[in-house]
Amino acid sequence: MWWKLLQISVFLAVSFTGIYYEWTPNGLVLGIVAATCAFAATVLLGDLFRLVRWTRNKLRSVLGKQRLDHGDPSRRKIL
Repeated sequence: MWWKLLQISVFLAVSFTGIYYEWTPNGLVLGIVAATCAFAATVLLGDLFRLVRWTRNKLRSVLGKQRLDHGDPSRRKIL
């Protein structure tokens, strides 16, 4: 749902900007540019979220191992 809202808002923003500044007299080209921008925004934002999630998991695993090795023995995690 949120991805569709992002895509629609990017598509409309690029379309209205293209109409206002008259990038091209051809509406088909403007639609293709707007759809490409919406797709690119979705991919870039999705990859950014995936990178943050991956980094968080890696840091959690590294920091978790350090805490287990150097922490108080009475506070170790039970697997």
